[in-house]
Amino acid sequence: MKKRIITATILILLALPLLLLSSKYELMRRIMEVGLILGAFGAEYELLHMYSKEKPIHVGVKIVIYLFTILLYFSVVNWTYTSSGLDFGNTKPMIYIILDWMHISRFLNPFTVLLALFISLMAMMIFIPHFEVSDVGKLYVSVIYIGLCVGAFTVIFTLGMRFIVYLLLITVFTDIFALVFGMLLGKHKMAPIISPKKTWEGAIGGTCTALVVGVLFALLYPYISDLFGDKVDFFYGILEFSTAGNVIFIIILTLFLSVCSQVGDLVASKLKRAYGIKDYSNIFPGHGGILDRFDSALFASAIFLLLIIIAVMI
Repeated sequence: MKKRIITATILILLALPLLLLSSKYELMRRIMEVGLILGAFGAEYELLHMYSKEKPIHVGVKIVIYLFTILLYFSVVNWTYTSSGLDFGNTKPMIYIILDWMHISRFLNPFTVLLALFISLMAMMIFIPHFEVSDVGKLYVSVIYIGLCVGAFTVIFTLGMRFIVYLLLITVFTDIFALVFGMLLGKHKMAPIISPKKTWEGAIGGTCTALVVGVLFALLYPYISDLFGDKVDFFYGILEFSTAGNVIFIIILTLFLSVCSQVGDLVASKLKRAYGIKDYSNIFPGHGGILDRFDSALFASAIFLLLIIIAVMI
């Protein structure tokens, strides 16, 4: 527990200044984008390492999976910037700039990447020995899980630092207070086989706490926006609801993200339990790996992006 607290404190002390600097300085934002690309590689490595414990994975297959994870990640960011209807203002994602310079931006989208991945996995099932149907399924899911979720996280980061802070507040407060309320009031197990310590009382308590914190942050954002280098409403440039509509949407969005963050945590826990591991890796002492620490935020970010795109289209 001591090691866990120390690591969490260091992460917070490092993350907060980096996030604030990224909102004001383009160079720092670009460095953070490079960090997210490396994070996608790291997360995919953790999944492949976990799968390898059950059955060795051919090096050629690993290379293909890494390639398509990054391609899907790039395509999510690229497609969202060029075709989703979201307003990025003057901020261009570094990935789009690179793809546009290479003159392939208009060709790269999630559909083409997933179709190419499907064809590649089918071909490997025929030509690579001991590569079975079950391997195709889990590797296809791993590419979607990492490429889509980290891509969504990057899009939200590019849209505005306020959205990342909002997302992290929801996932962190949900996680912490689910544990607190679970210890104090927990009687009914939520998913005893997947995660024996999680209770319905804890889940509800964590969501209620995150709902209050997330909604307050969004509503009070205009008064603290100077910290993030702007002076705007929370949904400025993204949504055009009335004031009442914004409040209703923020409440629904916060509630939904808190629930989804807990689903994401349970999904990651079920994967670990299925393969008999405690942590995905040991990058963060006391916390495990990238997926151990950020599973909730990554899963919720995909839902966050989906809901924003739907709201823009309405």
